[in-house]
Amino acid sequence: MAGPALFLATVNLGKVAEFQKLLGQFALSHPKRPEFAHLKAPHVVEDGTTYFENALKKAMRYHEVYRVPVLADDSGLEVDLLKGEPGVNSAYYGGDNLSWADRWSALWAALRPFPHEPWTARFRAVFCYYDGQSVPKFFEGTTEGKVLSSAKGGEGFGYDPIFWSALLGKSFGEASAEDKNRISHRAAAVQAFLKWRESLDHPDARR
Repeated sequence: MAGPALFLATVNLGKVAEFQKLLGQFALSHPKRPEFAHLKAPHVVEDGTTYFENALKKAMRYHEVYRVPVLADDSGLEVDLLKGEPGVNSAYYGGDNLSWADRWSALWAALRPFPHEPWTARFRAVFCYYDGQSVPKFFEGTTEGKVLSSAKGGEGFGYDPIFWSALLGKSFGEASAEDKNRISHRAAAVQAFLKWRESLDHPDARR
């Protein structure tokens, strides 16, 4: 069986759906695909202090299991008033085994002392591409906005319903997948990745 052009190091089907739209020109695969059902997706403890560390850990561990080129990501919500928190701890903010609604509540509780200040924030994503042969490559993207005081919309996943996008003028929870995929942090990181891949196919573009 020929390997996929890119293997996504995630079991988050929300992320998979986004990546399939953003990277449609590639043959993509991920741990939940039937051809990989005989392999157990590795559990990676994301205990790095930066997105780069966590993305690298996932990329290398998934490559160890699947032996194909891997694209791994780590991302988070950075709130200015909280000095960049929850940041790399976004997926675990407030404690283990919480619903996303509970994590929103934990974030609102931390922001409650600042009712009259803008809760400016950004999403940041860092991708790591690793093929087992070359030095790992990293790609970063951000998108600016603010934290809302209540959830708006039911689209997306994670913090999307409480993140108001400065570019869209609405929450990610209210945005269509197409709109979000034009301006999201992952979209920006994907564009950096695609530019790099294009430079490999067309070396003159790097001059």
